[in-house]
Amino acid sequence: MIKVSAQGKGVGSKALKLIKQYAFDTLMLNKLVAFCSVHNSGSFNLLEKEDFSRERCLKQNTLINNHYRDDYAYGLCNPAL
Repeated sequence: MIKVSAQGKGVGSKALKLIKQYAFDTLMLNKLVAFCSVHNSGSFNLLEKEDFSRERCLKQNTLINNHYRDDYAYGLCNPAL
């Protein structure tokens, strides 16, 4: 979660770019996966902007405040492999 005062300033985008670079270039991973609430448009918009593909909707996946919530599952394969 990014502090409200830092939102919209590119912090999440920069962090995700660094994670992708490290995961693919240093660790040589084949794929990254991410999960976020279907109601968290900031998160899923960021993932989609960084070329992650929405792969699935996971029904009642996360328990928050005593209610089950749906999540999106995203994936990004290493473009060099």
